[in-house]
Amino acid sequence: MRTMIALSLGILVASSAWAQKASSNQAFNNLDKNRDGFLSRDEAAPEKELAKRFSRFDANRDGKLSEDEYLKAMQDNDKRVLSDSTITTKVKTALLTEKGIPSMAISVETYESTVQLSGFVESNDVKAKAGRLAAGVSGVKQVQNNLVVK
Repeated sequence: MRTMIALSLGILVASSAWAQKASSNQAFNNLDKNRDGFLSRDEAAPEKELAKRFSRFDANRDGKLSEDEYLKAMQDNDKRVLSDSTITTKVKTALLTEKGIPSMAISVETYESTVQLSGFVESNDVKAKAGRLAAGVSGVKQVQNNLVVK
């Protein structure tokens, strides 16, 4: 029974990886407008995150991304998004569990480990406390406390 479950899980993981690779291939082909098998900076421009990190993933420094370099860039971006989502969840949890913080009135967004707090609170003390809580969460590099006292 365990062997069957392990085998089923292995097949599921393999098929998921294949589907992701096929999806990445299609996305690469959609960006490769001149069909030369590479992405220039101009071709990568519609994908803002890819364009932002183009030089970082151009491993051979030839001014273009191969399909392999593109795949690595997309995997790196997926890791960043997952990390940012985890940080957002941890910050929201910290705000929810802290007495005196109107957590439902505070929006939390994370990008590249920088947390942005927005919304309305009743006092400067609550604003400062929310900022300190967010800054104390593991993985947070910086907090932009845009909470407004009303």
